[in-house]
Amino acid sequence: MVLCGIAVGALAGAGISLIKLLADPDNQLPAITFWLMGSLAGIKRGDVWAAAPAILAGLVPLMLLRWRIGLLALGDDEARSLGINAGAVRVVVVTAATLMTAAAVSMAGVIGWVGLMVPHMLRPLTGPRFDRLLPAAILGGASFMLLVDLAARMLARQEIPLGILTAVLGAPVFVLLLARSAAEWRN
Repeated sequence: MVLCGIAVGALAGAGISLIKLLADPDNQLPAITFWLMGSLAGIKRGDVWAAAPAILAGLVPLMLLRWRIGLLALGDDEARSLGINAGAVRVVVVTAATLMTAAAVSMAGVIGWVGLMVPHMLRPLTGPRFDRLLPAAILGGASFMLLVDLAARMLARQEIPLGILTAVLGAPVFVLLLARSAAEWRN
């Protein structure tokens, strides 16, 4: 799965590079570059209304399946013994998450690390149950993005792209998660 993600990411990166190469350097290229760094500054109400159906179409199945998603952590055999079709649930989850992500990225650009940091920061508060983590992550992610956007507008004269700030915050969190995981594995 990781290798597939790397391959798709490399192909998408090549496509973006081609678009940047063919873009008008005076008008289109700066807009593409800024979108790649992520920002909430250019989002209009119409953009939100245009993306809302896709986000809701992804959110509804995730909320309805949230307790089943938590059972996937037990493994396929255990989930099957509890009456869960693990393959079907995975397809629905990946499709819904992809739809929501695509809608959000189409508006705000590429803002990474939020989906990794926020759930891991909230898991000590919500416990291991995914049915509690999902609503907390939705509210926590939105609150986190508001704080990052506020910081992006206040830290410098020119707004700092959100993707840069979330990467500066996310990389150390990821290293800490890896270190903690390695320490737990050794014990």
